[in-house]
Amino acid sequence: MKTIGSIALLTVALFISGAALQAQEDVGRKNDTCMMIADKAIMYIPNRLVELFDIFSLELGSGATAKLGVRLTHACGIGAGIGPSGKVVKGFNRTYGFALDDGWQAYFLAVGKGDLTREYTVGNVPDFWYIYSGMQTPGESIFANKVKDYWALEVDAAALAEVKFGLHPLNIADFFTGIFCYDLLGNDYKLLVD
Repeated sequence: MKTIGSIALLTVALFISGAALQAQEDVGRKNDTCMMIADKAIMYIPNRLVELFDIFSLELGSGATAKLGVRLTHACGIGAGIGPSGKVVKGFNRTYGFALDDGWQAYFLAVGKGDLTREYTVGNVPDFWYIYSGMQTPGESIFANKVKDYWALEVDAAALAEVKFGLHPLNIADFFTGIFCYDLLGNDYKLLVD
């Protein structure tokens, strides 16, 4: 009889502790939802400001360089350039700093050829060495790893001094969807770590 009573008491204790754990998980989910909403509200304005600056990129430089080009994405453009230049970079994918660019490229409509390097960088500007010939595709590692934006609309001009300006259509869409609390590119800053 004592054994049956002990088993029954143990069963009730396990049932109660299981119910208590389930109740804590339910409260945790509710708190997670509240925390997520609070996180979105607190970070709303900072994320909109950052996404506003994500819309464009700007590079200012100087060096023994000559360039002129217009790109309507990397699938279509006309231009050519050669020579090294030291740059101040406000780049794609929230990169800021200084870099030395060198190389050459020529492109017409959908085809082109080039050998470009970026090295001696300061800040979070990534180094790269990019050789291409023919048609560029979004699957190439330089675009897939978000070093360069395949979809960028760019204008580049240089004659000893260089200016390169780019607009990023996906970031424009991300900015406008962010106004309605939808993070299209999944790059909003969060206070809470998932």
